[in-house]
Amino acid sequence: MNELNELSSAMFNTSFPCNPNPFLNGLKEGIKANGMDWIKSDQAKKILYVLIAQSYGQAFNIDSFTEYTNLNK
Repeated sequence: MNELNELSSAMFNTSFPCNPNPFLNGLKEGIKANGMDWIKSDQAKKILYVLIAQSYGQAFNIDSFTEYTNLNK
């Protein structure tokens, strides 16, 4: 659980994480340990935030419908 706490606070570190693997593994482990609804928790959302920011840039702004349409091409 301590690892999940560290991952969920990484978005506030001085330097932003660049490796997605620990965050992907953390999501998997968090779901395994806490069940599927854990993905809706603030802790999981902080980990997801890092992954999304790694993909879109730290100052991202996503319109989910537009993004869905773009990814569905």
